Amino acid sequence: METLEKIASMIINCGAIEIKDVEGGEDPFVYTTGNRGPGYVMIKGLVGQPAVLKFLTKKLAHKVIDTTEFDFIEGTATGGMIPGWQLRNDVSEILGREIPFCYLRSKKDGGHGELITGDRNNPLIQKGMRALVVEELVNYTETTVNAAEEFRNAGYPVSHAACIFSYDHEESNTRLKEKGVTLIPLITLPQLLAISEANGLIHKRLIQSYKHFLRDPLEWQLSRNLAVPSDTAKSAIKKGYSMSRLNEKEALERGVPPGKIRDGLVYWIQNKK
Repeated sequence: METLEKIASMIINCGAIEIKDVEGGEDPFVYTTGNRGPGYVMIKGLVGQPAVLKFLTKKLAHKVIDTTEFDFIEGTATGGMIPGWQLRNDVSEILGREIPFCYLRSKKDGGHGELITGDRNNPLIQKGMRALVVEELVNYTETTVNAAEEFRNAGYPVSHAACIFSYDHEESNTRLKEKGVTLIPLITLPQLLAISEANGLIHKRLIQSYKHFLRDPLEWQLSRNLAVPSDTAKSAIKKGYSMSRLNEKEALERGVPPGKIRDGLVYWIQNKK
């Protein structure tokens, strides 16, 4: 617990997690999906704070060595590449032998058209060797399970993935189990929030707001009269909410980010009784 408290404190103090005071008038964060919420975690930004990143990957290195066996480490582009490389360095130092490393691109059109970079013509990485997939943060696990499948298809067994930070929610855990991937997180969001609340690292009101959002993002947004994108509106309608579609002007007047309108997202608002 002492180690977890230090990890949580370090992540908070270095600015990797931020919770907006939406009730106090601050604008919520806008997520890739177009939804909005009070909290945002950015572990990838720790590449700019080497001492912090090295502390976290060193702790993760001990955890993965104690948990599973692997022959080389893979860093998933882009967020997992540098933490994955540093983790490789830490594991190599602890074990006293060099651990090979490669990374996975999301797209490659030229050259050999390869997505996996580092294994081609590499005598240190042979078919049948076990890969450890590494990301800096795991939320809905799409990139994690895709990386596992890519390496499996290339002839490298994958049973485990590792990350510095995991949101650790039911949907992601179910998907990992279905894909046969065991995740090794250094710390999870529930752990970080619990430690923060117990030690006063983040104001309790902000923590409660974020917990509310994590339990039910839809209800959190609708209870604050926020417009939601179409996919979320469909879920709301299925749950019995009465929703109306907004045109672009109406959406902008209700605070929808212009960039999301330009991206083609359509927003809806709850009809008041």
